[in-house]
Amino acid sequence: MSTNQTDQPFVETKPSDTMDRRQLLRELDATEHDFYSALASFLPHQVNVVPFEGSWTAGQVAEHILLAESGIPETVLGSTTETDRPVAQYVPVIESIFLDYSARYQSPEFIVPTSGPHDRQQLLEAFKTERAAIRKIAENEDLTLTCTDFEFPQIANLTRWEWLQFVLCHSKRHTRQLQNIFRKVTGRAEG
Repeated sequence: MSTNQTDQPFVETKPSDTMDRRQLLRELDATEHDFYSALASFLPHQVNVVPFEGSWTAGQVAEHILLAESGIPETVLGSTTETDRPVAQYVPVIESIFLDYSARYQSPEFIVPTSGPHDRQQLLEAFKTERAAIRKIAENEDLTLTCTDFEFPQIANLTRWEWLQFVLCHSKRHTRQLQNIFRKVTGRAEG
C-alpha cells in the first residue's frame, strides 16, 4: 500500500469520491439564479411575444424547463439500483448534447410547452419551488445510485448524479435561449 506525504495510507478514489457535492450545489444555485434572472428581466407582457418565426416565447421556454425538471424528483427518488459503471459516465454525453449551442433539437412530446398565454410571476414561483426540491435531493441523497424508472432518451438509465448534471446543462442551454429571446423582443443588441 502506498502512502501520501503525511505517511497515511493512500486510499484509492472511487468515482463517488470524485463527485463534489458542494460544487454541484453551487452550480445548481448559479443556474437557478441565472435562469430566474433571465426570465425576470422580461416585462410581464413580453413573456408571450414570439421573437421570430418558429421560436418559442420566453414563457414557453420557462414552461419547457418546468416540464423537464418537474419529473426529476420523482425519477431520482424512485426505483434505483447500485451502479455498476462509472457514476458520471454519461456526463460528457449530456454536456455534448445540451451545451452545443449550434445544435437544434426537437423536444420530446411530453415536455413541449403549450402556446400560452404564460404568466411570468407564476413561472418564476414554480421554477423556484421546483429547484428547491431538486436542491434538497442534491444535498441529501446518495447520488451514486442508478435510477431505473425512466431511461434518458437515446442514452440509458442515468445515475442521480447524471440527472442533476442534466438539470445544469439543460438550464444553461435555455438560459442562453432566454437571453437571445430577450434581445429580440426588446430590440437590444448583443453585448
